[in-house]
Amino acid sequence: MLGAGAVGTVSALKFKQEAMLQQLVIADAVSARASLLADRLHDRRVSALGLDARDRGALARTIRETGTTLVLNAALPATNLQVMRACLDAGSDYIDLASGGTDADGIPKLKDQFALDAEFRAAGRLALLGMGADPGTTNVYAAYAAKHLLDVVTEFRVRDGDNSVCQGHDGFLAAFSPWVFIDECLCKAVSWRDGGFHLEEPLTGVEPFDFPELGVLNCFYVDHEESQTLPRFFPGAHTVDFKLCMDQATVETLRVMKRLGLAGKDRIRVGDASIVPRDLVVSLLPQPKDLAGRMHGKTCVGTLARGVKSGESRAYYIYNVSDHETAYAELGVQATAYQTGIPPVIAARLIHEGIWCGAGVMSPEQFDPDPFLDRLAREGMPWRVRDDTARAGLLPVRSRPSRETVAA
Repeated sequence: MLGAGAVGTVSALKFKQEAMLQQLVIADAVSARASLLADRLHDRRVSALGLDARDRGALARTIRETGTTLVLNAALPATNLQVMRACLDAGSDYIDLASGGTDADGIPKLKDQFALDAEFRAAGRLALLGMGADPGTTNVYAAYAAKHLLDVVTEFRVRDGDNSVCQGHDGFLAAFSPWVFIDECLCKAVSWRDGGFHLEEPLTGVEPFDFPELGVLNCFYVDHEESQTLPRFFPGAHTVDFKLCMDQATVETLRVMKRLGLAGKDRIRVGDASIVPRDLVVSLLPQPKDLAGRMHGKTCVGTLARGVKSGESRAYYIYNVSDHETAYAELGVQATAYQTGIPPVIAARLIHEGIWCGAGVMSPEQFDPDPFLDRLAREGMPWRVRDDTARAGLLPVRSRPSRETVAA
């Protein structure tokens, strides 16, 4: 497992509970971080080492030397291609959690990863992309809707909500990788409409959505993998998009960052120093793993599927709600990391058992959703289906940003 941050911590804790596990090697560019996590697990099957996920040669050697059969890449998306190629070099299956955004920044994109399909097929190996919460469970929810709820699917709309507050912090923060959060919010968002892909301007498309247990929250276009993969495997859907809930303070902070160039990824000179503006911003924010125990509230991730069943128009929202305090009581983590770290462990088990099988580069919605969802509920993430057929549109929620957040 590459990456010992908040999500990697959840995955490692869940891997420890697996009887199938022969060994877990936790690798991180900061060796002390990997060692701390390994020490926390206190399991003879677990070891740690320092390893840069961008070093293809070193990673391939480590895969061979440890006899690794599957690599979970919980590091930044910038490492995806190098890790995938190392898996091909050494003969290992691969799972990751996210891909790069739409900016022309040199970071590997989803299409670059799918371009390795033929090589993985030839090697008889599986690369499973985007197997976290969203993307990940949201793709599986889409497959479930198409299999069980609708005869014809016309729309998939992924909606992610969060009503959390952080004790001791009044300002901008991200419950998952701040670098990735800023990236996917401020690059143009891919959506699928009427047979073609479209690029939506950042922080547009405000839409109120009534989340179970959370209430009505404003959602905005955010770039996400589902909008690119679901049209590929469900060509009958004429609309696929992703929106994330954000309060006005967060939206305004992101807009200020963009205007001032603080989201930039290129190095600039500041006096005698050379810095990347976004790295500076991220260094000033709380790290997601440090939010455990300080977050209160709930997060809801789900897929709204619309279509036809028995000749009638129907709509269903398939979702999971996770509570920060419940996640902390069970694993000592916050809910967003909990929702993201559990799915790849379930996928690893299904691959190991031969239930999810195949060779090539694949997306979660290509597999049978039933065994995954059965295990998801047993792992602490009960999922539900809400009939949204009769729901009418809602007016946007009006909220005022706090002075402190906008200033930050």
